[in-house]
Amino acid sequence: MRSERRQKHWRTTAMVASSAGVITAGMAAVVPTSASADPAFQAPVPCGQRWTTSTHSGHADADMLDMISTDGVTRGKPVLASAGGRVTVSTFSNSGGNMIVIDHGGGWQTRYLHLDSRAVGVGVDVGTGRQIGAAGTTGASSGPHLHFEQKLNGAVVQARFNGSLVPRAWSYNQVFVTSNNCGGTPGKYWVDTHADAPGHSSPGGTRTGTLNKGTNYVYCRVWGPKVQVGSDYNHWWMKTDLDSGNPWQNQYVSAYYLSRWGNDVAKDNNGNDLPNC
Repeated sequence: MRSERRQKHWRTTAMVASSAGVITAGMAAVVPTSASADPAFQAPVPCGQRWTTSTHSGHADADMLDMISTDGVTRGKPVLASAGGRVTVSTFSNSGGNMIVIDHGGGWQTRYLHLDSRAVGVGVDVGTGRQIGAAGTTGASSGPHLHFEQKLNGAVVQARFNGSLVPRAWSYNQVFVTSNNCGGTPGKYWVDTHADAPGHSSPGGTRTGTLNKGTNYVYCRVWGPKVQVGSDYNHWWMKTDLDSGNPWQNQYVSAYYLSRWGNDVAKDNNGNDLPNC
């Protein structure tokens, strides 16, 4: 969507993350060492997406990661909780832009900087895979990317996704990670919504909260009362987790709010029909 951030010249051996979670350097396997009871961190991006990671000389620590999507569009991509925990910081700063910090217990924290938007506030408990914002280029940023850190007892450590250490790289397209961050719940399908969508306890039922405009996951669809605005309408309702509300899990929003596909159609962003609930 925008020109992606350029990094310093590559200065280490090319390393690639395999689909099996073993990270390789050239032809030799790098066997991860054990971390201090880390909370099973996953990549902070949706399940199945492939991103490239790097650091650069401007980082205070070489283990700070910058991440961009390999599909050429980073801005607006969902940013997910790398592990379960409680949001302790959700703010904007001149340097970090929109920033979120999650406390995972045991001295572990993760930090997510330069977000285009934030979807959770301080004190919110999040599970692995919950969307907390969208990638962007706010604050001191030269292009769309996600700045990500894992910290133990206040110190940045080498990031670990799905049990494998992420090698340090000094330019993009040398190290790649494929996300296994599926939130512990099978059957998540990614959709774009064109406006904030009211959430309901059942199709057309009691209003319970809001699903924010943007890229969101849904679980399935069910036929229900028609929602119509002008000539646009949809009978399908999508089961999802809301960004705000009580309760927020397993609620329903109208497929009218999908950004694409048209009347009485409920597909994911890949053009596949959502499964029936």
